Amino acid sequence: MADVPHYVAIKREIARQIRNKQLLPNDLLPGRWALTEKFGCSWATVNRAIQELILEGTLYASKGKGTFVSTVPAGQDLRPGTISVLLCNARDSVYYSVQAMMEGIRMAAGAEGYAVQFIDLQDYNRFRDLDQWIVITPALSDFPLLEEALHRGDRFVVLGAELTFPEARWVNSDTREGTRRAVGHLLECGHRHILMFGVQRNLSNYEQKVKGYVDALVEAGLPPDPDWIVYRPESQGEVAGVLANWLEGHPECTAIYAADYTSGLAVLGWAIDNGVSIPEDLSLFVMGEVPSSPYLRVPLSSVVQPFTEMGQQAVRLLLTDEEAAFASLPCKLIYRNSVLPARSNPINQEK
Repeated sequence: MADVPHYVAIKREIARQIRNKQLLPNDLLPGRWALTEKFGCSWATVNRAIQELILEGTLYASKGKGTFVSTVPAGQDLRPGTISVLLCNARDSVYYSVQAMMEGIRMAAGAEGYAVQFIDLQDYNRFRDLDQWIVITPALSDFPLLEEALHRGDRFVVLGAELTFPEARWVNSDTREGTRRAVGHLLECGHRHILMFGVQRNLSNYEQKVKGYVDALVEAGLPPDPDWIVYRPESQGEVAGVLANWLEGHPECTAIYAADYTSGLAVLGWAIDNGVSIPEDLSLFVMGEVPSSPYLRVPLSSVVQPFTEMGQQAVRLLLTDEEAAFASLPCKLIYRNSVLPARSNPINQEK
């Protein structure tokens, strides 16, 4: 079990208790604190396990009452088929988006009478015998294996990335255009020194965001500088240090475009710790949105991807008879209080 993520181990333990009839249909699961104490982890970890079991149909939630065991065990009903959903890169930084996509899949699959099983993908041989599947957020290094599966005749849809292979099916949001518009807004506000922060390697969506950032600068007649596109480690504990070191060497920066919501929160945390005022000292536009976004200390201007709709569309494409199909859904921009017109940065004047 050492190589299995903690939330996966929790899912398996709950499923085992249901199989062994230690938990019966309509049984109420223990409360939040009892579960975190039992499994020796944070509530976020337990909650992720529970939410995925709900999406898979093993559990169900009743508002104000708690979480219960489903009356019909997942995978044992009379529905005509099962759609397997493979999670390739379920990193903490994309957890909320993946959860929303899975909810869209569950809704659309249920409407068509299909069961859904979610699988954390560790070994690509595991999906060779699946009838039809959706793969979420594959890395660039996964693309050759997906091309091999396509040539093998597997029926699948890629969700959260764009494939260029002939006859490939994919659903994504247009993060390139969303980024271009967001950075364009910063440029319209007079910012000329804009950091793109939080890019992650080996994920195609981040490549599209970089292209959108470059598009906006070129349209404004500004030469793109690779030094102003900053990658970040996955470890959240290291992000603030990377940001602080970069900003120390670039005092002319007046605005940041964060490549994902986790990076945006890192910028906010760094600003609070260092007495930097957003947006008075530093404007911030973020790719990403979670329910708490409007209620932050500084409500963030955001690029919002339609994750639930993307999940629904992936199911539709999977179940159609078209030989080739794809969908690139538009992002929505929300303008809040984290951007002001550019001006001389008082922080830099103090330095």
